[in-house]
Amino acid sequence: MNLDFMSLKTTSVAAVRGERHKEKILERQKAQELQQAMLSERELNPYWKDGGTGLPPEKDEAASVKKVTVVEDAGLSWLQKSYQRMKEQAEREKRNFEEIVAERYGSMEVFQSRLEEAEKVASRKENYYGGGRLKKTDYSESEKEEKKQYMKKETRDEDDRN
Repeated sequence: MNLDFMSLKTTSVAAVRGERHKEKILERQKAQELQQAMLSERELNPYWKDGGTGLPPEKDEAASVKKVTVVEDAGLSWLQKSYQRMKEQAEREKRNFEEIVAERYGSMEVFQSRLEEAEKVASRKENYYGGGRLKKTDYSESEKEEKKQYMKKETRDEDDRN
C-alpha cells in the first residue's frame, strides 16, 4: 500500500477565500497607485499635485477673508434691506416693530446708529469717487434730525396699525 495521499497538501475553503481576498486587495491598491501616479503627472491644479488637499494653504485664506469684507456702500444697502424685512415681519406677525429691532440689534438706537454710520461712510465714498448716483446721502444736521423724527413717526404709525 502506498501512502501518497497523505503527502498531498490539503487546503480548506476558508484558506482559499482568504488568499483570493488578499489578492483582490493587493490588485486594488496597485490600481489606485497607478491611477494616482497618472493623475499627479497630468494634474494642472498645483494644490492637488503631490497628494495635496486641493485647497490653498491657510495663510492665504486669511487674506481672502479680508478682501471679501470690503463693501462698496459700507453695508448701507444691507441695513436698509434688513429694515424693510423687519417691517414686513412686524406686519406679518402683528408685533411691535421696536421689539423685532431689539431682538436683532439690541435696541432701536443701536440700529439707527449703525444705519447712520453706514450712510456717512457711503456718502464719503460716493463723494470721493464722483458719485454717479443722483441720490443725496450727505445730510446736514437738520436733515438728519428730520429723518430721525420721520423714522420714529413711522414706527409709531406701525404700532397704531397693530
